[in-house]
Amino acid sequence: MWHEMRLSFSPDNSTSIRYLSKEEIRISTLKPYLLRLQAEKGEQKVEEILNAAGICSSGIMRNEHTWISEGAALQVLRCVIDLLGPDALTDPGHWITHSDALGYFVQMLCHARNPSEAYRYWVSHGQEITRLGEWKMEQDESVRWKLGGRAHSIRVAYKPHEALRKGEGRRKISVQDEELLCAVRRGGLVGIPRIWGLREATVIHPICLAHGDAKCVYEIRWETPRVQWERWVVFGVMTAVGGWIIGGGGDNQIGLWMMEGVALAGAAACYRWDVAQLQKNKRIFVKNHVKALERGLELYEKKEQVPTELSGSVLRNKYRIGCKIGMGGVGVVYEAQHITLGHEVAVKILRSAAAKDENEFTRLWREAYVQVHIKHPHIVRVFDLDQMPDGSLYVVMERLEGCSLADKLTLEGVMAPRFAVPVFIAVCRALTAAHREGVIHRDLKPANVFLCRNGVAKVLDFGMSKLLMADSITESGYTIGTPEYMAPEQCIGATVEPRTDLYSLGVLMYESLTGKLPILAPTRRELLELHQRQIPLPIRQCRRDLPIPEALEAAIMKCLNKRASQRPTSAQELEVMLSSIPLEDLVAYYPPSVARGIPSSQPSHEDPPIQDAAQAKSVAASRCIPSSTISNVGVGLIQP
Repeated sequence: MWHEMRLSFSPDNSTSIRYLSKEEIRISTLKPYLLRLQAEKGEQKVEEILNAAGICSSGIMRNEHTWISEGAALQVLRCVIDLLGPDALTDPGHWITHSDALGYFVQMLCHARNPSEAYRYWVSHGQEITRLGEWKMEQDESVRWKLGGRAHSIRVAYKPHEALRKGEGRRKISVQDEELLCAVRRGGLVGIPRIWGLREATVIHPICLAHGDAKCVYEIRWETPRVQWERWVVFGVMTAVGGWIIGGGGDNQIGLWMMEGVALAGAAACYRWDVAQLQKNKRIFVKNHVKALERGLELYEKKEQVPTELSGSVLRNKYRIGCKIGMGGVGVVYEAQHITLGHEVAVKILRSAAAKDENEFTRLWREAYVQVHIKHPHIVRVFDLDQMPDGSLYVVMERLEGCSLADKLTLEGVMAPRFAVPVFIAVCRALTAAHREGVIHRDLKPANVFLCRNGVAKVLDFGMSKLLMADSITESGYTIGTPEYMAPEQCIGATVEPRTDLYSLGVLMYESLTGKLPILAPTRRELLELHQRQIPLPIRQCRRDLPIPEALEAAIMKCLNKRASQRPTSAQELEVMLSSIPLEDLVAYYPPSVARGIPSSQPSHEDPPIQDAAQAKSVAASRCIPSSTISNVGVGLIQP
């Protein structure tokens, strides 16, 4: 067991089993303690301690990936004990999840979904923290159910390298110094569950180098919450009995009703409490993961820059980069192939400069996180999220062939109802899946709906999304989204909910069927104001020349209600409304002159309706539209 350490140390040569190493401890090991010292004792005190140990204070506090000597580390740790007390090393507290201390966890958090996987990563990648010894798994995770959650335990061991036992001419490390290093190892193991919003782990330490043993053994125990069915049953039974007694017992019908009502209410309350706790832990992990990635970007700033052109290179020994298929102001997209599995993917890279912008960074990370956790055929799949050597983020996602709905509308003007309704239904299903996971898109628009060549529609870009029960990344009162498609509550920075997405979908459907936005204004401010009060012109009045069915108009206009309570209750309800419209009665396509809203009284010089892909390419050539654009549009140009 752990023995209490004294507040000061003398450099004695008490017996130990190894010799002092010249260098080989990552400064990240000390970072939580240095941050606490800086907060409690001042920055100047930390500088004095580091300088006295022969460590450049400015460089260390900015980059915790630096390696330092074991002797220098011990000198710092002695000062930590003197200034903060004997328990400071074994109890790093919340400092282990400080944004400046999470940098060396970034790779671990890209691979670990829970504390169990984090400990396994810790053991298998121990050389990233120390070169003094190696970690081994003595007993893998065991789990048992208990009241309140699950109890986990895992047993790991740390052993110094054999070379340190034969330290020619080097000072033998003291027992007290060995205890300090052991305390730091314990502190790191204790704090891992905090990253997931859990209580600190308990570490039992029966075998220790400081006691003359050949290794240190740590048995780590921690708990995770769960939905507690047994608590619902117990609470339900207790409240039911109480209701029966209050109601008078016996055959009293009112008493029976009270018994059932109170039991159901109690069980529901327990369920909501458990789910809320799980959601709270989940969003704490999200915030810590974002902080780790942000810190990782800072640490990689000075590393070798990635070539501006990646075509032909291999990314992270996994993806062979092909041609560039897209580019924007903050990033670039390449086609790529997984070297081992052979499947085609797309790699989206956030440029190094943009990666240092917190908003763009958070947007890309959130997009990947959401799309990894929501698996649905109408939401683009994300396979991987990692960093490049220069700190740029990249996301690996499924490669899609086709075009966005925005591109289709630019090319054709409007969508015919028989083509449009299945697309709208697909978007509803994607939103239902996202809302079920507590995710609101917040930026639904034609550019974020992709029409694949195989006829499948997919929702893209969850970079603006919001976790319903999560702490918002944006502050209250801040508007986020594309103004033309924002719901009234979104325009004023009020709380958003699933029906906020339905308003945006209503705008998208209105524009797709009419070629016009329901609300227009010359400035962003005016547009946000008009979304609060202006009632859009009904679709069938907006385009009297188009055969849009009444049922479709009713569904869309219901989505455009100013009050969320008057919109469809859910995306699933909207899907039912759209699915009830018979497709066989709808128009399949429009002649180009009709699609572009040219009045029939005016002479039209447009081509006749496009019937097949060959004719589409011919028409494209005559209109100076690149044929590649037509081939990407695919089904959007021919009769369904």
